[in-house]
Amino acid sequence: MINIIAHRGARQRAPQNTIPAFRKAIELKADGFENDVHLTKDGVIVICHNYDIDETSDGTGLIRDYTYEELLKFDFGSSFSPEFAGTKIPRLEEFLDLCTKDTKVINIEIKPPQDPNSTIAAQTIAMVKARGLFDNLIISSFDPQVLIDCKKIDPACKTGLLYEPGEEKCEEVCDDFVAYAKKLNVDAVHPFIGFVSEDYIEEAHDAGLIVNPWTVNQEFQIERLVEWGCDGLITDVPDFAREVAERTAK
Repeated sequence: MINIIAHRGARQRAPQNTIPAFRKAIELKADGFENDVHLTKDGVIVICHNYDIDETSDGTGLIRDYTYEELLKFDFGSSFSPEFAGTKIPRLEEFLDLCTKDTKVINIEIKPPQDPNSTIAAQTIAMVKARGLFDNLIISSFDPQVLIDCKKIDPACKTGLLYEPGEEKCEEVCDDFVAYAKKLNVDAVHPFIGFVSEDYIEEAHDAGLIVNPWTVNQEFQIERLVEWGCDGLITDVPDFAREVAERTAK
């Protein structure tokens, strides 16, 4: 059965990339999670989609300019719903405490680091290993160097190449995505859903690559991916995706 991966948690039911969103995804029986990590000024790994907190909290500014304690002053829930008032930005440790060895996919996205000397990849891998969850981890990134660095840190670390229309590397990737993936020695491709077809999945599988497209919310998309034998799908609606996937697989 295709893996249902909750995009930033169950983000239509709770504030994205927060503990309530990840708990809700568990409740909705997602097979795993996708999230995004950043380093604070004092070196704490926190979960947030953007480099700044403007969109998701009542504060402004870059995460890297705040200490973790300073970030705790901000509310990451009220903008979604008053029900979640007081929700705080989560540390990666808090998220990992929700995961178990039964969590099939722990997809942590590392953004292109604004600091070229960033240690976020090494810290993330070490933290996941310390909890015995390394086999479930896949680190994805739009930045090829991040993926290369992860393999240098530990060749066994599973990595996933993210790409989307319009970005700088997209033309080269789309010319021959398998060759590009092999050049980076990644284990998976995480393409924008519009790039995926039955032939795409077959070509990826022939090359030994996992396919986890994003963001898959429409019924016809889910049905096709199940029929085509896709490995996983990253979705904002894990409960709906599960229902459609199970119905299609019968």
